[in-house]
Amino acid sequence: MPETYVLDASAFIYGIFPRGELLTPPRVYEEVKDEASRLKLEVLTGLTVREPDAIYVSEVKNAAQDTGDILRLSQPDIDLLALALEEKGSGKDVAILSDDYAVQNVARKMGLDFVPLHQKRIKYKIVWEKRCMGCNRTYSEGDVCKVCGSPLKLRKRSIKR
Repeated sequence: MPETYVLDASAFIYGIFPRGELLTPPRVYEEVKDEASRLKLEVLTGLTVREPDAIYVSEVKNAAQDTGDILRLSQPDIDLLALALEEKGSGKDVAILSDDYAVQNVARKMGLDFVPLHQKRIKYKIVWEKRCMGCNRTYSEGDVCKVCGSPLKLRKRSIKR
């Protein structure tokens, strides 16, 4: 069992708070808006709300770029992952509590443990790529094929891990 948990907004919504050190970044804290979840958040003792270091935010963005999840992650998601990475870097056994598949995918890429709350755990590492609808070439960016001019469509490529 991890000693430290970094909580996504879904942990506050579902009211799931494991034993151990509980952390969340300010942007995730601000995401919790509905009255019932906000009340759970306000009465929770031992929660530390802390901004992740910019170096870890940059590492997360690079990893998300590699997996293609950068367009699926919000800034609170990036901060969540960065905070977990920072805690792991300080030698703590840490896990992220999140149902978000993009968060789980990037966490897996970065070697971070994660615990889904009400969704199934992702089974495969996912890499997103843009594939040409005409000639089937793949690209990491853009909207139109540079060879044939056809539109590019975002597709996932699952890789067993």
